[in-house]
Parts: sequence; structure tokens; C-alpha cells
Amino acid sequence: MFSGNNKYYIPLAIVVLSVATPLQADFLSSDDLPIVLTPARLKQNRSDVPASVSVIDREMINASGLREIPELFRLIPGTSVGARDGWNYVVSYHGSNYRDSRRMQVLIDGRSVYQAGLATVDWNDIPITIEDIERIEVVRGPSTASYGANAFLGVINIITRHPADIAYLQTSIQRGTENTENYRISHADEYLGGHYRVTIASRHDDGFDKKENGEQRLDSKTLQLINTRYERQINSTSLSLNLGYKEGRVTDDFSDLDVTPPDTYVDDYYFSSRIETELSVFHHLKIQYDYSGQQAIHRWTAMIPPYYTNLQDNPAPFILVDANEDIRVNRHDIDIQDTYVWNKSLTSVAGVHLKQSRVSSETYYGGTLKNNNYQFFYNIEKKLSEKFTVNSGGSYEYEENIGKNFSPRLSLHYHLNQNSSFRFIYSEAIRTPDLLETSADWTYTGRNVRPANGGPTTAVLLQSAEGNPNLEPELIQSREIGYYGIFKNHNLQWDIKLFSDHLKQLMSNSISLERFDPINDSYLKQRGIETEIDYRPSNKWLFHASYAYIKDESNTATETSFTPRNSASALLSYKYTPSIQFSLSKYYAKEIGTSGNKFSRTDFKASKTFNLAGSELELSYSGQYRNDDDSELLRDNIYTSKLRQLVSIEFSY
Repeated sequence: MFSGNNKYYIPLAIVVLSVATPLQADFLSSDDLPIVLTPARLKQNRSDVPASVSVIDREMINASGLREIPELFRLIPGTSVGARDGWNYVVSYHGSNYRDSRRMQVLIDGRSVYQAGLATVDWNDIPITIEDIERIEVVRGPSTASYGANAFLGVINIITRHPADIAYLQTSIQRGTENTENYRISHADEYLGGHYRVTIASRHDDGFDKKENGEQRLDSKTLQLINTRYERQINSTSLSLNLGYKEGRVTDDFSDLDVTPPDTYVDDYYFSSRIETELSVFHHLKIQYDYSGQQAIHRWTAMIPPYYTNLQDNPAPFILVDANEDIRVNRHDIDIQDTYVWNKSLTSVAGVHLKQSRVSSETYYGGTLKNNNYQFFYNIEKKLSEKFTVNSGGSYEYEENIGKNFSPRLSLHYHLNQNSSFRFIYSEAIRTPDLLETSADWTYTGRNVRPANGGPTTAVLLQSAEGNPNLEPELIQSREIGYYGIFKNHNLQWDIKLFSDHLKQLMSNSISLERFDPINDSYLKQRGIETEIDYRPSNKWLFHASYAYIKDESNTATETSFTPRNSASALLSYKYTPSIQFSLSKYYAKEIGTSGNKFSRTDFKASKTFNLAGSELELSYSGQYRNDDDSELLRDNIYTSKLRQLVSIEFSY
């Protein structure tokens, strides 16, 4: 964070814009280079973006054979992926704390899925399927300058498929190990001058098989979802509507006190609307409103000694009580973004983002809380010459109970030619404490006490926890030197990055009742190198590979437990004929998790497509083979067999 001179950055940006004169001529560079939208909220060539960025496109998704959205990020250099349970994934760029996904901003078509109530991204409660995704842009580095406080380590922007680009009807069935049963049906057509898509899906699997001691794991998931997207173009204005709903159940292992299964039933829903208009060929305006909500019902019966509660006078050695961790959260977001091309060498984007979060829980908060957040952001791209481009961006943000913060980003690009450039980036970012960390009033109330023995029928657990209202935002200072090049004659893209990050004021303590003590007492230093290659010599071949080396230092082992020193991935796909495709991929990370585990897995996929009078039938087989004997992330995450298999049938019309 810049300290005394923060106030000068925004006025400086306004002065730069005010002296620039719009140029009535063609603008923007050639679109024959790969284009990304996420890093600076601008449509930019990858050789100009003020960040390291990776793209997972539809072809890579199909070739990978992966069935869980979080696992796609194993393809991204420096990104740690792990499963705490069969349904609970953690995804983090450069790892750090494995306990919660609370330092990455995750967007779906621009809508944040970060949950304010529990300071996390719950990948199991995202109401889309992997088949709905067109591409994913991953910003590998701090992005608070564009997306606000929770884009601390980076941004994952999932872009779903446009209704006009998919078949009229698609159905699929998947069956596999761990009692996997996935069903999906999707329909797309035209309506009222626009295009719509509706997807209905059902998913189930049993999760991990056993614990370290040989006991059975209870971490299955069952869910049903529906989502829809509608797009319409009216002259120079486009309208987009998205909505979805998901309901499901996840199981959880019994604790020593549990009598009934502590399962969780979840409802998740969202609505998103976006209007984009071209005010002129140089001026673009986007307005987006998002609403999302979640209800998690988590109830069970526990058997506890009375002296753990306020019922010490109850003579029974143990009492039964009905407890809950129910929680309801919702958020409203309004995002206004204005993009202007002032001349061939100067483009700007600026806007405001307003957010209101509300959370209700008797157990976690003792009632209902809400929080408001206001953000102003900007980015200016200035081409100083054919060789040099500079980007200057920043985010001024105000959040209740936290106060004001400014996060800057500055980048300089040196272009060797139109297709390749060196980049030099300095950025700062924050993660503001969430409601659970600042405002928790964590107390368990047990009802229907039995036997009551003539006493109260309500028990209050003596152990409790309170949030820390004096928390400061987590801070990161990031320095990066990188190179990006595209070699068109070979259909080859190469990106390499050297980085040095300093994270401080970190809240590293576990968010659990027994150890709940959020304080800003940790730091983490990371430096290393990562690289990514994408090679597609013809429409038959696809090769994508990544590698990252990270050296870290911290005053707590928690902040290094999810950061492998070495990690790599490789995906190779070959189309033997237009209807027959083979894929092979490899994922490796060491060390990762609480036991210093290695993760080494080989995936393979084979598919055959049959053309049937205007329709297609695809049969595919996918396998995942663990090359090591380690558990995944945690000691109790063990599959009985090293090989997991999936058979899929998909029909398109």
C-alpha cells in the first residue's frame, strides 16, 4: 500500500484523461492476436495486459476429460488444487493457506461467487456444469486494482457458452467409480429476437473411500441444478440475463459427539443482468446487477456431558441435544464500467462497484448482519511508442468496519515485435476481513434436551468465540518480470514469469470454534519462476504444459502448507480422425497438504463420435491413475483403488 501519497494517484489519472483528445479514426490493435478481457477490464492483446494471464478454452476442457471444475486449474502454472473432502475443493494461486478458498476472486460471467458469510468460495455450490463453460481466464497475480479486495492473489473468470454457439439439444450420461452418476440435458433456441440456453443437471458421487485408520469416509455429494442464459442484441446495445438454482446434500463424517449424521442441505440461487451499449465507436458502457443467495441447513443430534453446557445441575451423565449450523447469506452487486478510446495510443476504463452482503445465523452470528462496500476502479493503457506500453490502474475502496484503502498497479511492456513483449509489473492488493472474522458471535444452542430431568430444555455450549473487530486488511506487494510470445508460424504461445511477493498482516489461524482467534500476525514471502506453453501445430494436435517453482518463507507452517515447491502439468491431445480423439495428461505437485504429500496423477481419455443424420453421438472413456501412495491434501482422503474411471454418452442434435 502507498502511504502518504495515495491521494495523488486518482487526480493524476483524471488529469491524464482530461488532456487527451479523442481521435476519430480506427483504433485498437489487430485482433489476430489472442485477446483477453479480465486483467484490466479492457479488451487487450495478451502481449499488452498488465498481468500474467492463462486461458483454458473449450478445446482444452474437452481434451482433459476432467469432470470437476476446480480440477481444471491443475493446468495453470503455480495454482494449487486440493480436496478437503470429496465435495470440498480448495483452489489458490501460489497456495498459502489450504483451509479456505478466501484469497481468490472467482467470477462467472462477471458475477462474483465469493461467499461473504463464511469467507470462502464454495466450488460445490456453483450452479453450472463443466459443459456450460466456453473458456476460463485466470489472472495470475494480485488484482484488487480491478476487482476489489478479495482479488488478493488473482482472479478466475469463468465465461459460459453463448446460447447461439451450442446445439439445439444436448443430453449426456456419465457413470463411474465412487458410484458416480451424472446426468445433463441442455436446450438452446431463439426467443423474442434473442438466443437462450437452459441446462438441467444431476450429479452424485461418494467421495473418498476411507480414512487413514481404515474407517469409511462419509463425504458424498448429491445435487440437482438448473441454469439459463439469454442474450439479445438490439442495434448497438446487448442484453444478457442469467439465472440459476441448485439444491443438494453433502454428507460429513461423525465426530465423537454426533448421534445423527451431520449432513448439510444447501439451496443456492442467483440472478444476473447486464446491459452493454456502444455510445460511439470509441465509447463503451456496461452496467451489471447481480443477486445471489444461499441457504445451508446443517442440523444434527449430539450427545454431550451436561458440564459442557449451562446444565451442570442435570444429574444425567450424558444428554442429547439438537444442534445446528444453519446459515443464510445473500449479496447484491452493482457494477458500472465505462471504457473510452481517446486516440490510437490511449485507452481508459473506469467505474464503480457497489456491494451489500447480508448474513443470518443463530450459531455463527447470533442473528443478522449486513455489510456495505464501495469501490472506484480505473486503468489507463498508454502506448508510449511502438516499443513501449504502460498501464496504470488502481482501486479506491471503502468498507464498513474496515475503512478506506487504495490498491495500485503499474506495468511497463517492452515489445520486441507485435507478437512478443517483456513485462515489468508492480502491484499491491488487499483482502479485507470478512464478517465471520470481524463479527462472529459463535455459540451453539442445543434444543430439546433429553433427559431434561425437570430442568431447562435448552442448553448453551460453554465454549464460544467472538470475531475481532480490530482486524486490518491482509496486504500483498508483488513484483513481476515476464515474457509472452506467440509464434504464429508454429501456432505456439509461451509465457514465463519471475516473481517476488511479500504478504503481510495475514490471518492464518484456523476458522474453527476450538482455535478461533483471527489476528494479523503472519507473513509470507514467495519468489520463484513459472512458465506455460501452448502448442497446436494443426487441428489434430494440442499440447499444453506448465511448470512452477516456488520458494517460500513464513512465520507459520499454515501459510506454506498448500504451496508445493515444484508443480507441473502436461496435456497432450490427438485427433486420429475428426471423430476419434485420444488425450493424455499428467499432474504433479510436491509437497502439498498437512503431511507433506506428493500429488502425482496420470489421466487419459478416448472418445469416438458417430454422425447420425444431423445429430451426433459421442462415446468416451476417462481414467485417472494415481502414481503415488499418498492421500490427497489431508491424511483421511484416501481412495481404495488407484484408478478412477468414467464412461460417458453424449447426444447432440
